[in-house]
Amino acid sequence: MLRIFKFVLLSFWLSFSLAYASEVAVSSQDARAWANSKGQELIQALAETNLATKYAKLDTMLNEDVNLDYISKFVIGKYAKIMNEKQLKQYTSLFHRYALTLYKQFNLNFDATAVQFSIDNVIEHQNFTTVNCSVDPSKVLENIRGIKVESQIIPVKFKLIRGTKNRIQAVDVEIAGVSLVIEYRKRFYEMIKEEGEDIDWFLQRFNDQVIANENVAYRNLLGQ
Repeated sequence: MLRIFKFVLLSFWLSFSLAYASEVAVSSQDARAWANSKGQELIQALAETNLATKYAKLDTMLNEDVNLDYISKFVIGKYAKIMNEKQLKQYTSLFHRYALTLYKQFNLNFDATAVQFSIDNVIEHQNFTTVNCSVDPSKVLENIRGIKVESQIIPVKFKLIRGTKNRIQAVDVEIAGVSLVIEYRKRFYEMIKEEGEDIDWFLQRFNDQVIANENVAYRNLLGQ
């Protein structure tokens, strides 16, 4: 369960590296307020008993509070240079759909209000701000297993920028020192290399994966 919780947290904050030089850093006060607000909003969304409502709230957070355009560009990295306009447009569209399917691959039927969340510190940088947090899901595990579970602190670091429409948005998240966007870049690079760096074949494979993920989410809704 702890492994699944970590993955859900990772995949959700999918829905990320340094911001563009033209972007304005977020003040420590604003960053702390954002983390407090969005942390509680995420917990409340996960606590929804109706799965369709839960999905809708989480999708809204991903679209509004995570800069998916920035992340999609970072993840594809150097391969964007060999994509034509049509391929890049298809990839970006697929990436947005993909981001919204990741957390839906798991059973999210647990009492998220038992998650303990705290902000450790906030650090301002020239072009971004990081928020270091501690997440303890042990109470969730206790409720599921019905036995006492020792505290299991998971360090989480958010990297924030001023993004779309001057909103504060996440562009990276590290769980226990592992950067989500770097891990996904590695995976996408592997996929492209496995397809002989043929972008059309990669996009077809990516499309198949997105459709498979969406089908799982649909079956989850039907099975509720």
